Amino acid sequence: HKALAACGSSDRRPWHEAVGHRRSSERDMPAGRGASVFWALALWRVAAGKLLPSEIHAVAADDECDGDAGGEACAWNALQLRGQRTSTSEESADCHDLQEGEVGACMNSINWAKNEGYPKHPGWYPGLNPATASLADWQFFAWNTTHPTCPKPCSAKWDVNWCDAPTAPDLWEPKLPEDPTHIRILSYNLFWWSLYAQRGGRSADNLIKATGSQEPYDVIGLQECEDPDKVFKPVGLDSVYSSFVGSKAVCVAYRTDRWTLLDSGEDEVAMDMRTEFFGHRIAQWLRLQDKTTGMTMLFVNHHGPLSVNSGGACGGKSTAHNLLKVMSKRGKEGDLLVLAGDFNANAASQTVQGLWPHLLHVYNSPSFGGVDNIFANVPREAVVETNDLGSGGSDHHAISAVLSLPVGSVSETANISSKEPGSAVDALQHAKGSNGCMFEPKELYVFSENSWAVFKHNIVDPRICCDVCQVTKGCTAFVWEEWNEGAKGPLCSLRKGKPLRVDHKASAVSGLSQAAATEVALSRALK
Repeated sequence: HKALAACGSSDRRPWHEAVGHRRSSERDMPAGRGASVFWALALWRVAAGKLLPSEIHAVAADDECDGDAGGEACAWNALQLRGQRTSTSEESADCHDLQEGEVGACMNSINWAKNEGYPKHPGWYPGLNPATASLADWQFFAWNTTHPTCPKPCSAKWDVNWCDAPTAPDLWEPKLPEDPTHIRILSYNLFWWSLYAQRGGRSADNLIKATGSQEPYDVIGLQECEDPDKVFKPVGLDSVYSSFVGSKAVCVAYRTDRWTLLDSGEDEVAMDMRTEFFGHRIAQWLRLQDKTTGMTMLFVNHHGPLSVNSGGACGGKSTAHNLLKVMSKRGKEGDLLVLAGDFNANAASQTVQGLWPHLLHVYNSPSFGGVDNIFANVPREAVVETNDLGSGGSDHHAISAVLSLPVGSVSETANISSKEPGSAVDALQHAKGSNGCMFEPKELYVFSENSWAVFKHNIVDPRICCDVCQVTKGCTAFVWEEWNEGAKGPLCSLRKGKPLRVDHKASAVSGLSQAAATEVALSRALK
């Protein structure tokens, strides 16, 4: 990862010089070529749930309004800012072209890169040369990082609309087999860079083998999986399962002696937010037929977009709808539909909530507040077993479920899934930091002009904005803007209550604190 100058900290070394190269896992450290050392470490500690409330206050201590005293206690510059925000929010300004002579974090970063970074490490700045590159070229480079130090140039093209999906397709009920049958499902994030690349992965292999020893799983979805042979061969499971690796470090496998493969593939369904960008996200799928009963099944494995609970750049509702569209397109009417994976989304998210009206939430794990999930198009009574299988050395817990069809065909059938989606809401208590917040990319919550507000400047990531909200008395919602014309930079606005309306702004992210998101999730789970 190439680095820009660190900015906003007394330590102005580039990211990888200061703290080392970023590892390949999603949550171990923040991906930030342009982030300062201070912000990088703060973001890592937020993701790990290790940032103390006093430290969150310290990273954003420039209050412009007394949150406890209310709007009348706001300083004059805060009232000015409110007026400027009122006028600019209508315009939904998403970009700003830096001009010579401007001051601030962006220009500081560019000057450091030109005068110190480039002379020592020209390879960090491909295509740039202080003697020939324009200010616009430097600004684009400083913006085009996961934690930008500059606002988006007005000439920059960043497509965040390709994955928009405002509507969901209609699905179907499965065609039930005449003879009783069980379907065993496993979902497991393997934490590959650590568990396999550094520790050999045997603990995870053994977990899969041991938990499937009495009866093999019918379908397995693995996330952060780079080579299924390294998972199955060392423990002799390569003769039990046929497996496929996808393009985005996901793997699927099915029980070879029971199922015939009819079709397989993958479809892009989402894209990470710019502030935590690893790329596009896919739904990997298999269509299978039971060799005995003739029943058909579409199994979909998904590793969801970042940030957690955002649904990625296009938002949680669109990600949910795109997953449903894959099932509608790749499946056939009458197929049993099973969706499993590390969604990078728990019950606080629009993704999980967007699936609830269309599929049964079969089970979820406590990991990161419940980001590992299994859904299916079966009635509630079809779920006869669910299991938290432990971590096996991963940073996630493996989860499994058993479906019994037709419903009531076996004596052990029980209403196991009656706990869902309520238990998914309960799992939110395990979420730490921003993993419990709800994020809505491209949405700008608009509140009444005189409502309670606290403004925080120079917060370069909406996750930090959420964390500050959660330790600020009275805050239930937040609005993060990559560029705010009134603030002349990024702005985190802490708010209280429900917005008057929601506007579209491509560079904004709005959301709810964990407490407020949990309340909304509970109300929707009860519907």
